[in-house]
Amino acid sequence: MIQNLTNLSKTLILSSIFVIIIQLIFTSYEVNGNSMQPTLEDGDRVLVIKLNYINMPFIEEKIIINNPEKNSIIAFRKKDEDIELVKRVIGLPNEKVDIKNRTVYINDILQEQGLGLTNPQSDFPIILEENCIFVLGDNRNSSTDSRSFGCIPIENIDGQVAMRVWPLKKIKLYR
Repeated sequence: MIQNLTNLSKTLILSSIFVIIIQLIFTSYEVNGNSMQPTLEDGDRVLVIKLNYINMPFIEEKIIINNPEKNSIIAFRKKDEDIELVKRVIGLPNEKVDIKNRTVYINDILQEQGLGLTNPQSDFPIILEENCIFVLGDNRNSSTDSRSFGCIPIENIDGQVAMRVWPLKKIKLYR
């Protein structure tokens, strides 16, 4: 009897530690809207890996290990709002972003990825600040992104999309 209780408590402790570690490494996001079509659809659930963006709970600060890579899909929260968004990284810190004739240029090089493009609501070209990135949805005609709300401070990033986990028939790795 005592042997069974000991084994059960070991199993519970190890399971709890495993769950805590998984929650520190991953978080889940739901894709809202059509801005990432065809890559991600409205209602898709994605697993976001948080290893490069670690929240320190006691000092209320985020440790950033690596900046996002160009063309990676990230999950973040908009400034001053609790809105979760999933977008593609187009421009990195200190890069020149220009949008002219419905086309995106990074450091004067044409960027062909993405579907369509509406005219921006702000003035271009812009040079991204040291701690900011520029994001766009893959379905650029139907995306609210950096064209309307500006660059994303790197500390607002929750992580990089690693995998689509829902719907089950469309599971896919993105890393």
